[in-house]
Amino acid sequence: MISSHSKQNSGFTLIEVVVGLTLMATVVVASLLAFSAHQKQIRQARSKIAAVQVADDLLNRMSANRTGIPSSATGTIIDHPNWTWRTRVTAETIRAEIPLRIIQLEIFERQADSNLNLLASTSVVKAIEP
Repeated sequence: MISSHSKQNSGFTLIEVVVGLTLMATVVVASLLAFSAHQKQIRQARSKIAAVQVADDLLNRMSANRTGIPSSATGTIIDHPNWTWRTRVTAETIRAEIPLRIIQLEIFERQADSNLNLLASTSVVKAIEP
C-alpha cells in the first residue's frame, strides 16, 4: 500500500501564495508612489524653466522701456494667470563713486492653498540717477 505522504506535491501552499502576493503588492505600490513623485518633480522643473524664460522676457521689456526696471512693482503674467512677478530693492551701494541699486525680480506661483511658490529670481544692478 502506498502512503499519501510519500507523494510529492509540486504546487504552492496557501501561505506561500499570500506572501508572494503581499511582496508583489508592496513593490507595485512603491513603484506607483515613486512614479507620482517623479511626475511632480518634472512639472515643477518645467514650471521653473518657463518662469526663467518669463523673467528674461520681463527684464528685456522693462529695460527697453524709458523708465527702466522699476524699484518696487508687482504684476501678473498674462500667459500664466496664477503667476505673479515682483521687483524690490535688496541693496544700495557705491562702487567707483557710482551709486548703485540692486533690484531683485521674482516670479511666484500661487498654489491651491494660497501659498506662494518661488519659481525664479534674479538680481539686476542699476545705477541710481542723481
